[in-house]
Amino acid sequence: MKEKDKGLEIARIAYEIAEERKAWQPIVLHTAEHTSLCSYIFVVSYKTKAQVRGLANAIQKELSLENFEIFGREGFKAGEWILLDYGETLINIMHQPERDFYQLEEAWRKAPEVEF
Repeated sequence: MKEKDKGLEIARIAYEIAEERKAWQPIVLHTAEHTSLCSYIFVVSYKTKAQVRGLANAIQKELSLENFEIFGREGFKAGEWILLDYGETLINIMHQPERDFYQLEEAWRKAPEVEF
């Protein structure tokens, strides 16, 4: 796989796992032209914190099996907003009240949505 495709592949895998697990409104935004922080931001949510943790574990496990290196993981204990940092792709798995409050999609509204 080409290096430039790495972030998109990470986002695709996370998106597919979220879809399989019936997560609420998964979205991938292409942020490369709007920030140097990352190329893609993935946002998804669930109604319960246990579901948030479960999805984070499933995504991290699958990406590990695919040999993608994780650079950081935050928020797992609380389960309200888990951030998985894969460098080019930031994965945000949120408890629904936090997603409603922080409205990440609105913060990145100029970034185009990636369709899978």
